[in-house]
Amino acid sequence: MQPRLEGSILVADDEDVTRKGLCRLIQRTNGSFPVLEASNGLETWEIMRSVSTLSLAFIDIRMPGIDGLTVCEKARAASLATRIVIISGFKEFEYARQALRYGVSDYLLKPVKPSDIVHLIGNINAPLNREPVHDESQERMIIEWVRTYVYDYLDKDLTLAEIAEKLHYTPNYLGVLFKRALGKGFQEYLMDCRLQRAKLLLQDPSLRLSEISERVGYTNTRAFTLAFRKVYGRSPKEYREAAGLVTGEME
Repeated sequence: MQPRLEGSILVADDEDVTRKGLCRLIQRTNGSFPVLEASNGLETWEIMRSVSTLSLAFIDIRMPGIDGLTVCEKARAASLATRIVIISGFKEFEYARQALRYGVSDYLLKPVKPSDIVHLIGNINAPLNREPVHDESQERMIIEWVRTYVYDYLDKDLTLAEIAEKLHYTPNYLGVLFKRALGKGFQEYLMDCRLQRAKLLLQDPSLRLSEISERVGYTNTRAFTLAFRKVYGRSPKEYREAAGLVTGEME
């Protein structure tokens, strides 16, 4: 006979500290839900298929035995009525794309935010949709992966077309999704990120403007200076001088 743990929640992660910490966070958020633990993929799948009233499962992507995405695939094939949330420290687009295909409800990047746990537990009894459609949470997943990719590769010549190809979407679709989520187009967001990082790098007087411009993805100092002045009303050199960081470098 299958155990019946009404509204139970599963936390599956092979890192003891992460798993125990998430369990404590869930119990502090709402102590009325029994919390189960699994430290590998096989144990995770055994719990998911045998606990008939498992409502919510937080599953890490990388685990011994079978990985978290394989567990998600099995759950989808078995039509399990469990809401699955991916938790991971990995930022590769392929993980996000596969997670969408398997109909996961949401994802969390480590370290997990308490506010995310509160939100997910609050929706624990919401209708479950296993179809791989782009609902609000899945669209948020796509956008967050794009933002993470931009952050990690700001020194590269990034284009919306390149990122869309990695996600197997059209640039038009991804562009519309991005603007709807953030209220600005991809190019505007990219420039904002480049210049925000440039402002941080300008605080280091040992860095030359040419080095900073390369680190934030500009091919030459002139293009960087023009973009910086257009947004902030002053050149990078003037910005440094106003902050008392005079280097004597010519623009």
